[in-house]
Amino acid sequence: MKKIRIYFIIGLLIVLAGCQHATKKISQDNQLTLIAINDVYRIAGINQGKTGGLARVRALRKQSETESDHVLLLHAGDFLHPSFNSKQDNGVAMIQAMNFLDGTADEFDADMLVTFGNHEFDKGDLKHVPLMNDLLNRSEFTWLDSNIKWTADGIQSNHLKPYILKQYGPYQVGVFSVTTDMAHPEYIDTFDSYRQTAARYVPMLRRAGADFVIALTHQTMPDDLAMLALPEAYRPDIIFGGHEHFAQAETVNNRWVLKADADAASAVVVQVDLSQPKAALLPQVVPLADNIEPDTDTLALVKSLNENIEQQYCAKHQAESRCLQQVLGITQTELVAEETTIRRFETNLGDLLADLSLHAFSACGAEVALLNSGSIRLNQNIPAGSDITAKHLHEMFPYPSNLQLIEIPKMLLVDILKHSVSNWTANGHWLQVAGLSFIHNPTQESVHHIHLHNDLTPLPDDSKGNVRVVMPHYLLSAHTNQDGYTMVNEDMIQSCSANGSELKDLFTAYLKQHPKGIAPIRDLRICNTERDRCLDEH
Repeated sequence: MKKIRIYFIIGLLIVLAGCQHATKKISQDNQLTLIAINDVYRIAGINQGKTGGLARVRALRKQSETESDHVLLLHAGDFLHPSFNSKQDNGVAMIQAMNFLDGTADEFDADMLVTFGNHEFDKGDLKHVPLMNDLLNRSEFTWLDSNIKWTADGIQSNHLKPYILKQYGPYQVGVFSVTTDMAHPEYIDTFDSYRQTAARYVPMLRRAGADFVIALTHQTMPDDLAMLALPEAYRPDIIFGGHEHFAQAETVNNRWVLKADADAASAVVVQVDLSQPKAALLPQVVPLADNIEPDTDTLALVKSLNENIEQQYCAKHQAESRCLQQVLGITQTELVAEETTIRRFETNLGDLLADLSLHAFSACGAEVALLNSGSIRLNQNIPAGSDITAKHLHEMFPYPSNLQLIEIPKMLLVDILKHSVSNWTANGHWLQVAGLSFIHNPTQESVHHIHLHNDLTPLPDDSKGNVRVVMPHYLLSAHTNQDGYTMVNEDMIQSCSANGSELKDLFTAYLKQHPKGIAPIRDLRICNTERDRCLDEH
């Protein structure tokens, strides 16, 4: 396996210059440009619209279409939920904006393929089947469900396909999908494994004449890499993936797994010479920020959709039309909530939220608080000196946190922290913590020098007794995948008047208590050996 550290290309001109150079060498009929995005929750992007967003995706696609006869747009899942918008309209605005990625709002886009991410199933009850069918039928693009076995009364749509075989000039391109089984809605019977799916579709597509086979996946990077380690007959030529929220590029057996940043902060672009499908590919991760001017028509649509949703929200709550701009507080220092950071490192906002959680349960003897970073979904930093608005709060906490107090053996805390640092690829199971400190070695995926703040003896040396821990109910529930924390459960919950507390409420109260502004700091409770000077890294 070869792992590539991605160095972002500064400015679209560099990328386009490379595309133009490739165009001269490849016949237009042979050249296929692939554009892939994943985990896009906000149609307008992040950082007040300065980064990402579907208007920039449209601009990138439109530019690519001027340079290549064949352009295929891929979305590797997670877009219906969760977001402020989806809590109001169940994903309708996202579908409307995605429909416009070909520049039209009323024509089917044969060159756009998506697959399901786990968050497509946030509405997972049988009663939600009509809603899901409506969303798929509103879509003007193809959904792939290669490894999904629906129940008899499950989702049905003409836009749903198990695979696609597309003709580009004299060549054919096959695409199939794999979706993680971490969310299992009532209307799905089973998910086939990545091995079963690849073993079925790769040979079938090649027999059908595919010159190039693409896997569009929403699963962990280890599973993507394992798929490329299957017997050669089962290996796709390339994988475009989602689920992790930051750009990655890795190779196994000379074939790429590629993922972009969440919220379309970047896109992956690959040019394929279909006359030489086994030739080396040079993927590019294209940042979508001030280097790309948003498409004006898409930008206007996105603005209109967002304004309508915000007005409807305020009207529903009998508030004035700009109620979401209500200022709840001020931050005197930058609050770090961007996902590639808060899902891999300790941040000042993570420290603050964990501290607030621990303090709320102090009367019940809580010693530690652990928050899965996937529950903190703002995905942007709030600059120093900025107002913190109601909209920030709704975007930061789209899900209930429902904090609970549990009591566990101290040694189990070691297992929990080991899981937190596993598969260190900006996954939501990474924990923000309070009441303890430890050293994290990302290279070894290890934790050591674990100290409870009320105990000088490190774990696991001091493994006797129990510890009281605050955690979101999601990590304990038998009805979720628990972000992999299967070592804890609801039976461990202790009686406490603070049970059920919400992070959103705790943070709001804290802002009110500090009218002159908040200034949380990162205090190195999680010392990272790659970026911090840890006292003892051995």
